[in-house]
Amino acid sequence: MISCRYKMKLLLYLANLLFIYTSHLSSGESIVLPGINRDVYARPGDINIGSIMMLTSGTSEFGCSKTPYPNSWNIEYPEAVAFVVDKINKDDKILPNITLGFFLVDDCSDRKYALAQAMTFLPRASASCSNETCNRTDVSYSLSPMFHSEPIRQYEVMGLLAPFLSISAAPISYLMSIAKVPIVGYTTTSDELSDRELHPYYLRVVTADKYQAIAMLKFISSFGWTYISVVYSAGTYGERAFDTLKTYAPKYNICIATANRVANEDDTDPVVTDLLQYPRARVVILFADEKPVRSLFGSVSRKNATGKFIWVCCDSVTTASVERLREHSSDVVGAFLFMYNTVIVPEFYDYIRGQNVSASTNPWFKPAWESTASCSFAANTCNPSDDITKKVNFGKMLGPSLAMDAVLTFAHGAHNLISDRCPKAIGTYARNCVKRDLLLQYLTNVSFPGYTGMIKFDSSSGFKGVYMINQMKYSCRGNGKGDNTSNTCDQDLVQKTVAYYNSSNDFLKLTNVSISWDHLRQEESIVPIWQRSFSADVPESVCSRPCRNDEYKIQKELTCCWDCRKCRENERLNHAAGECQVCELFTWPDPGTGFTTCVLIPLTHPLPSETLPVILIMLSVIAMGGTSFVICSYIYYSQTRIIKAASRELSFLQLGGVFVGYVTVICFQTTPSPSMCSALYFMFCLSFAWLYSPLLVKTIRIYRIFQSGSKNNKRPRFISPRSQVLFSFLIIISQ
Repeated sequence: MISCRYKMKLLLYLANLLFIYTSHLSSGESIVLPGINRDVYARPGDINIGSIMMLTSGTSEFGCSKTPYPNSWNIEYPEAVAFVVDKINKDDKILPNITLGFFLVDDCSDRKYALAQAMTFLPRASASCSNETCNRTDVSYSLSPMFHSEPIRQYEVMGLLAPFLSISAAPISYLMSIAKVPIVGYTTTSDELSDRELHPYYLRVVTADKYQAIAMLKFISSFGWTYISVVYSAGTYGERAFDTLKTYAPKYNICIATANRVANEDDTDPVVTDLLQYPRARVVILFADEKPVRSLFGSVSRKNATGKFIWVCCDSVTTASVERLREHSSDVVGAFLFMYNTVIVPEFYDYIRGQNVSASTNPWFKPAWESTASCSFAANTCNPSDDITKKVNFGKMLGPSLAMDAVLTFAHGAHNLISDRCPKAIGTYARNCVKRDLLLQYLTNVSFPGYTGMIKFDSSSGFKGVYMINQMKYSCRGNGKGDNTSNTCDQDLVQKTVAYYNSSNDFLKLTNVSISWDHLRQEESIVPIWQRSFSADVPESVCSRPCRNDEYKIQKELTCCWDCRKCRENERLNHAAGECQVCELFTWPDPGTGFTTCVLIPLTHPLPSETLPVILIMLSVIAMGGTSFVICSYIYYSQTRIIKAASRELSFLQLGGVFVGYVTVICFQTTPSPSMCSALYFMFCLSFAWLYSPLLVKTIRIYRIFQSGSKNNKRPRFISPRSQVLFSFLIIISQ
């Protein structure tokens, strides 16, 4: 958002301008604003459009430096307006018998001078608009010093084409909304300009940054990336975009690991250091101006982080020239670049080739020609008959097609207004028909096929267009596909369109151009291949791996980050509570429901026909036979001294317990039932007690006999066989 200090400065500046303007009008004096560029590209018509363009760079203490932009910039953008105006004037179906004209001025790439130039388009009363000051085209196009007291020109226009930069367009929109002059932007994408209360007379044929941010999130989510970082520029452009990213990221299940704000002069090394603290967030959105982005790429190279990140860049990086990005080619290659939909118009370049550079009324045409062709007319090294569009420095930029659509918007709006209100008005009479506040209503209702697509505004006067998503690749001479894996690459950068995003229906469509990942470093994957939403070669940018079926999440602060913990074997998952819960008795976690419910443990028992039960039964039968043989032997030799000395009766009880134990083993192999389980439990306990109770009594008896013999020869009490059997049965019964 705009800071309060900036708003105060802007309001004070606007107030001063309006005070100067109104005071001079009331006194009949001309307005003098020293230092502005008074050059103008003018083709007056019956009705006119004003345009403020960024055609020279830099200012000095004397004002605008008038240093023209290099190469073909100053040819393509101004001539785009002239081209489409000429085409409209030759078309009998739009504005018939009415000539459309334009006045184009330079803002010196400075928002203060842009606002000052906007005053030349403020409406004036007919009485105060003489031929000496209004719509004059006999101006000097020389590049002489600017600091003099010549009054500014006044151009009567029905509307304005906005400056290139949103930061320059916003104050002009404030000024023109008071004067009720419509403005149509074609490169200004700031979300601030979507506020209808602050900018009621501002329209644009380019999609707002809000939808660019949404397009980025849509593109990121399509690859299954959920964990990202953001670097954004200070000011309304980056800060509003970051607010949009924060607002809409949860809708696409994306969370932001870290965010850094950078200004043009900031050191970006700490930014890269911070990004490296989050290695799982490989995707980095760059919503910043070109200068800090180039500085960031330099820091990435110094930090040896080339290939670590997947860059997703905004339109300011997309429109940067290849020359300025070439020094960072190893870092920028593979980056995804977002750009509002633009096209190359072949007939426009036919128009440029047909222009006479020596006779052109465009004051920036000849210097731009010299810069593009690397020649000088003064030194007689330029050939005016050369095809300037084939020079290596001629850019064939994409933006001019949007400027053409902006001009067409005014033409269609004015045509509809005149057809409805003044159908017979022709020539200069049409100028009085086109009321600016009324024109705004017709502009918002236009609908026509433009050069970049269908031009139509929504109910809130906004425009939802299409975004191109390009990937920066190395251009190759071998296969011509722009594949940076080729051995024949000449290391020059080129953008290849890999997807389109339609902001009107939130639809993303990939093209047939393959996306390359070979520029990235190989990192360990944590998401199983079968759980990925895209192919296995697509790199990851996720915070945590998906938890397995038998694990539950321990949620962290960010929604896409968590730890996975495994439950015990008798516990079920409770994802809502983020914990494990013990299953009830005789139940078990159900794998069919992802271990979130418990089911009864199925009854299983050994069958007599199975191998192990057969072996156990056979061994038990053999053991029972052996036990029976021992019992018979004890009975047969029951009167021998050794049998009597071994407590014959207690031995019989022990042998009976052993026999019952073997019977229990055989019974365990039968089909279980409540009665059988009770009987088995009783028999198991009985056999155990029946075996060890006589052994305990026998041990105590022997101990008492030896203890008594050491003291006296008196026979201990209760050592008779009957007593010993009674004690054994008492212990067995108690057990």
